Amino acid sequence: MRILLVVVFFISLALAHQTSMTQSGAELFWANPNVPLKISTNTQDLSSSQVLNIINQSINQWNQQSNAQIISSSTSSNKIEFVSDFPYGSAVLGLTEISYNSNGAIQKASIFLNDDYTFKGSPGLYPAGQVYLGDVVTHEMGHLFGLSHSEVLNSSMFYSSYSGQSTLSSDDKSGIRSKYSQNYGSITGFVKGGSSIGVLGVHVQAISRNTGESIGAISDENGSFVIGGLNLNDTYYIYTSSIKNPRSLPGYFANIQTEFCPGAYVGSFFSKCGSEFDGKPTPINLSNSAPQIDVGTITINCALRSDQNYNYQKLQANFTPIKIFDYALENRHEKSFVGWFRKTTTSSWSTPDVFQVDLSSFNSGTNKKLKIDLVAFPFGSQREFQMSVYQNGNATPVTTKQLSPIQETQTYNIDLSATLPLTQNENENNFEIHIKSRRLGTSLVAMTFPAAFEFSTDAYLPYLVNISLMEMNNSILQPIMDSEAILSDNESCLDAPFTYAISKTEPQEAPVTIGDDQTVAAASCGTIDPPQGGSGSMLMMLTGFFMILILSNSIKVRKKFLS
Repeated sequence: MRILLVVVFFISLALAHQTSMTQSGAELFWANPNVPLKISTNTQDLSSSQVLNIINQSINQWNQQSNAQIISSSTSSNKIEFVSDFPYGSAVLGLTEISYNSNGAIQKASIFLNDDYTFKGSPGLYPAGQVYLGDVVTHEMGHLFGLSHSEVLNSSMFYSSYSGQSTLSSDDKSGIRSKYSQNYGSITGFVKGGSSIGVLGVHVQAISRNTGESIGAISDENGSFVIGGLNLNDTYYIYTSSIKNPRSLPGYFANIQTEFCPGAYVGSFFSKCGSEFDGKPTPINLSNSAPQIDVGTITINCALRSDQNYNYQKLQANFTPIKIFDYALENRHEKSFVGWFRKTTTSSWSTPDVFQVDLSSFNSGTNKKLKIDLVAFPFGSQREFQMSVYQNGNATPVTTKQLSPIQETQTYNIDLSATLPLTQNENENNFEIHIKSRRLGTSLVAMTFPAAFEFSTDAYLPYLVNISLMEMNNSILQPIMDSEAILSDNESCLDAPFTYAISKTEPQEAPVTIGDDQTVAAASCGTIDPPQGGSGSMLMMLTGFFMILILSNSIKVRKKFLS
């Protein structure tokens, strides 16, 4: 077979998690999912035992998620090693080169770690030029399996380095499962605007009821998307938004447009026609009996769609409580509601949004609980939230929940969660939820969001309140699932009237013949650390570039990056 040097790094747009593709569109994969890997520990920053322990921790995380397994081997041509005088560019912490055949089957993979940086042996925020080794290794292991970059903010496959990247997110887990495992769920559909025109390059996120985490996909030129590898016995809420940084993605996305409204379209939740303005997104239930759901058409929106009465209350001096869940009327075991706060330049707490939950007709028994989640992080909102919960007018054990540090990574998570037992006296199961918000300080923004100033905003973005009825089953708290489907697509209520068809960008660079063995893919530009500067005591995350590596057969150390 003649060898083609693939200059552009391809993505599968019909699948979630941006799986890597060949030039002809074949998905990169390991035909034998047992992948041998030679591990080198040749850095002066850490002892061999420290390096081996960190690398094995990353391997074990990925191995636990699918049938694909990395197996240590002293003789394998697949390798992970440290490289001094890093030839790939000073901004790149790690890079993975992948060789594959014409069918996309991976033949060889090499991970190179930039030893010009100082690798640390424990998680946390570090000054420029230093980074926790596990943050880089876990990301590059995903590339080795054939995954590309993600725009999900807490994903290990997010293109820019951040503290905590060593831990796999739901997006990473779903990505590897969708490639190498079965018996998981999927959500499919089309994102459209205007006159039923598919939209290229929409970021489609499925927000989990159980975890509050996001699993993402990017729509293709017809607007179609697939989010696979999803856990069953969970409910998902679909949030669509524009790609935040097309430069971090391959040239396929160069034609992405967002000007389909009087202004750019905005992030919004999927809800059925006729219920767009009740503030309650459509729940998508995945179960053993219904593991694959096609939601049909989802519209992009020109404005955030929320409850009209709620919007009116936001204009008043005092917020009159809004009942967002009445079990007697709805006879369902979950409900979500979309709230929002305006952009502000002050650090004062806002007037609270006040929501009521009426479970007085729910037969709670002895093992039922109420779980309340406030989800905001996946939407990039630069806000700090405070949530207080009252039962029948009385303070509960979780009277106030607010921002708290994650000790291991020295970062913050703005999402909040509270679980409360229900009483056997049904008339006592009435709750009131108070939610306040204030601007997140600059330093906290940098410690909370990767690529903070491009992937987050302090304009008024939504937050999602999830109300879930749960039960203890064998000492495990599990959601009570609803079985009645209430799906209804948006084909008859499409927004964004100025939408027009956009074609994907074809590669401009001509392939280069370099031999007779196999194709060498320009795999990840990997995790990126900012140049010197910033806040000094914190690692400020680069808004960044997706750099595509051009490999040279004649000069091994001469590498060129395109941004």
